[in-house]
Amino acid sequence: MEDVQHFKDALLSNEPIYIYRKYLLGHDVWYFRNKLKKENHAEFYDDFKICMSEKLEIHINNIAIVGSAKLGFSITPTLEKAFKHFNDESDLDLVVVSSDLFRKCWMAYLDVARISRIPYYNKVTGNIFRKFISLKNIEFNNEFFRQWKGKMEPCQKDLQVIYQVPNEINYRIYESWEDVERYHVQGLEKLKDIISKEQ
Repeated sequence: MEDVQHFKDALLSNEPIYIYRKYLLGHDVWYFRNKLKKENHAEFYDDFKICMSEKLEIHINNIAIVGSAKLGFSITPTLEKAFKHFNDESDLDLVVVSSDLFRKCWMAYLDVARISRIPYYNKVTGNIFRKFISLKNIEFNNEFFRQWKGKMEPCQKDLQVIYQVPNEINYRIYESWEDVERYHVQGLEKLKDIISKEQ
């Protein structure tokens, strides 16, 4: 789904929740279909999710690719980022839904905050308020984060070798699918407003 104008038209003509369910939850992943040129891209996505499920010990139905890797362009609702095309420097945004993992992440951040300053504190706490935590480039001296890094480094190597995925993975841990939906629907509402003002 890489046609930006088609997406804009669809968003203007439909409720954001419909766009979220139609374009972000399906098996058509732009990255696998267009970037990696996989003919069996939907099956490849299933295999990718199985691999990630095993590595993360999370049910396969609680893992999904979103963002520019999913659509071919960003739907971040800001003027500088909206509809920016996926490129070699882009991350793959991977949604992981697990209330247990979310709580462990939160507790780890609380533990770190007791003894040191957390970089980007406002962003981290704002994300937690919206019920998700982004785990990328975690360098804190904390048992949970050390274990996470130890698990993800070989995982990234496997993705590069087995699945030809060179891009960094941005793991976004959500407490529930309702939180995933709320986050993306709110973003799509803002994006729709931006598009409407362009008309």
